[in-house]
Amino acid sequence: MSGKPPGLKIYRGLMSPHDTQRLLAECHTLPPPPGNPLFRYFGDFGDNADVEAVREWMLPWGDHMVGQGLFKQRPNQYRVCSWRGDLSDQFKWHIDSTRHGERILAVCLTDGRTIGFRPRAKHQEPYLLHLDAGDAYLIRATARWQWLHRVMPTGQGRSGGESFVMAYKRPKG
Repeated sequence: MSGKPPGLKIYRGLMSPHDTQRLLAECHTLPPPPGNPLFRYFGDFGDNADVEAVREWMLPWGDHMVGQGLFKQRPNQYRVCSWRGDLSDQFKWHIDSTRHGERILAVCLTDGRTIGFRPRAKHQEPYLLHLDAGDAYLIRATARWQWLHRVMPTGQGRSGGESFVMAYKRPKG
């Protein structure tokens, strides 16, 4: 089994149960996704046609993460992710695109979520990170660029659960 990847930071209880429920409720106010049912993009993702304007309620959460010292400036990318039922099994091992910036923070909004990490060059048993609502992880450096990750299809209905993801990508120019 792989050990914990360098550059992976885990934040247990980063959000209080009350804040987690508020954020989940905001995510649930969104209409059904226009394209991909797994995730929705909001903010600055370059020329991606599926990107939506940042919702006003997202910005205070980005500011909160700056206040926690996780970002130097407000994130300009937000993703609402829902891996429910069979959908999570379709989400394969990957390294996020460079369009997502140098560091990515994922806040778990539901209990029982498992994220797997494994080195890009080696096909070995993954390091499994078990998360509950309010927990978060940040990937940067080696964990960001040299380790594959995925939402593991586990739990009731093989669901990967829901998360709110924030990142900062410097605009070109």
